[in-house]
Amino acid sequence: MYQLLEKCNFQFEHCWHLLKDQPKWISHTKKDDVKQRKTVNSSPSDKDDVLEIGNVIENEVIELDRPMGRKDEKGKRKAQGGQTEEIIQLRKMKYTLLEESCAQEKEFYRLKAEKMEYDKDKEQNKIRQEDERLRLEAEKLELTKKESD
Repeated sequence: MYQLLEKCNFQFEHCWHLLKDQPKWISHTKKDDVKQRKTVNSSPSDKDDVLEIGNVIENEVIELDRPMGRKDEKGKRKAQGGQTEEIIQLRKMKYTLLEESCAQEKEFYRLKAEKMEYDKDKEQNKIRQEDERLRLEAEKLELTKKESD
């Protein structure tokens, strides 16, 4: 059909085969369909009639809606009031999980501080024992000195 209209070959036929079934091009071809019919009908030949029938059948069989745009989808989500209850429920669950997490974290740090205090006491006991051992050893030395004198 392009060759009949433009008197030259269509260079992007491979692209057309990929894009012809996309919603954008289907709606675009429907708009131009009136122009094509006038052009095809102006030169009545059997070949043109077959092409016209083929195009109409293809376009009617493959009617796809274009996907919803971002703004429309966002508006649709805002308009849906039923989901707000679910969102509130999810937020409550999130809040309780955060509270539990915070409580666990506090418990962790409390236990860590308790362990540090225990380790500190243990170290002080070791130091006291070492001091006592040294004191007793010094007394032994004094006693042995006194006995040897």
